[in-house]
Amino acid sequence: MLCGLSAGAAAADGPVVAEAAVRGDAVAPVFSFEGGLRYWYSSGEASKDLYDSRGTVMVSRLTYNDVVASSGEVFFDATHNPTGIFIKGFLGAGGIPKGSLNDEDFAQPHSFVEIYSNTLSGQRGGRLSYFTADVGYNFWTTPRSRIGALVGYNFWNESYHTFHCAQQAANPRICVPAITTNVGVISQENDWHSLRLGLAGQTQITERLSLSGDVAVLFTRLDGKDQHHLRPEINPIPEDGNGHGIQLEAMLNYNVTDLFNIGIGGRYWRAVSAGYEHFEETPGGGRPQVLHWEAERYGVFGQASIKFN
Repeated sequence: MLCGLSAGAAAADGPVVAEAAVRGDAVAPVFSFEGGLRYWYSSGEASKDLYDSRGTVMVSRLTYNDVVASSGEVFFDATHNPTGIFIKGFLGAGGIPKGSLNDEDFAQPHSFVEIYSNTLSGQRGGRLSYFTADVGYNFWTTPRSRIGALVGYNFWNESYHTFHCAQQAANPRICVPAITTNVGVISQENDWHSLRLGLAGQTQITERLSLSGDVAVLFTRLDGKDQHHLRPEINPIPEDGNGHGIQLEAMLNYNVTDLFNIGIGGRYWRAVSAGYEHFEETPGGGRPQVLHWEAERYGVFGQASIKFN
């Protein structure tokens, strides 16, 4: 009697996973983890508008064009399937070997720049580094698709180093004659620190092909540094500001095997900020001036990864 009761209880309490395995049913994994390597080829632009201390008169504009970059990164994506909670992120770095700078100074009465100036310089030796970490929750899930909300942090650093300077307008006092190609003119380094709020999703197109992506709005803080190498009285100039932005990413992924995946995708980043350039902290002193920054980066990437369930 006791033996029969014990056997019945054991059968009733037996693990569902074991029963499903005996019947041959598919069992959803508790955890899914994917990690791998990625290469990102991108281009970008960045510009800053500098105004007087009241923010009413534009003094100068610096525009960095075609700042092409190549970077490598590592990434991961982990999901706890019963709850729908996920964490994901990536870390990358690379070089910005090319680009150009247009430095415009607008005519101001009774100043050094009485005639509009537009100089052209070449950029080389720049750097790109970035880091993103997100945590989220899949609030909508079907056997083939899922959508989740996320919150995270993004760090985005770009540095540029320009050489040579040639006047493109009629100002006879700036870069006339032209400065040679081996002389450093201006360096710029920007750190963007951003809170990310967004959505992430994935849908299974075929048994082996899937489409995934995410979109996030940014609430960002800029910490920058401008170095005019030929003007020691204002070198360096600290910069800061607050703003917003957006980051978009989409990827087509193919499961070569149950373990190994490859993918190709695209990415777009944009950030803007309003703040100040702090001339009062330079050796020559002065007043802080109103500053507006914009930065964009966009490109395509390829990746290879291993996925565990």
